[in-house]
Amino acid sequence: MSTLEAFVLSYLIGSLPTAYIVVKRSSDIDIRLAGSGNVGTLNAYEVTGQRLVGLIVLAVDLVKGICAVLLSLFIWGSVPGCISASLVGIVIGHCFPVWLRFKGGRGLAPAAGAMLVVSWIFVAVWCACWVAGYSFSKNIHIGNIAAILASPLLGYAIPQGIVAKFSTGALSVAQLLAAYSAMSAILFIRHIGPLREIISSRSSDKK
Repeated sequence: MSTLEAFVLSYLIGSLPTAYIVVKRSSDIDIRLAGSGNVGTLNAYEVTGQRLVGLIVLAVDLVKGICAVLLSLFIWGSVPGCISASLVGIVIGHCFPVWLRFKGGRGLAPAAGAMLVVSWIFVAVWCACWVAGYSFSKNIHIGNIAAILASPLLGYAIPQGIVAKFSTGALSVAQLLAAYSAMSAILFIRHIGPLREIISSRSSDKK
């Protein structure tokens, strides 16, 4: 039961539609109907043209991930099932918030915040993969997708001793990898739309 409770609590925290609220308050724009329609940092910045808005959305979404895992640790302690449920719940809540008819963001910021609490090395690996993907393509979405796909594989390749050294110990290395892989799968699902657009655009350019 505690695992389910941890998931629900994290889902509710993740479902707070930061970009929707901030953009609506600052510019009276429904972010779901503007730009890419994504309820996240990049679209918040592009729709409003205000860097501060983007930074606020990014910061709050990061904090959502951090708070979800810290609350889980505070309430249930170092129970692996609860922590894993919290990691997955925060991402699902952000990507599929009940308050916006399950149309949310792509989950990167809250996922990063959550992983910073349990094992920051995964965030570092993700960032390195993103830089490589973006440097090659000069496309933010390709950078995201490359990092989402490559970072779990690299996580399995890193010696377990190194992963353990840069982790809190709340989860075993195997549990960390399983939770991170599940989070990455959800993130990839939310990036299928941009991936299709990229493929379609490349196909059109070749014609």
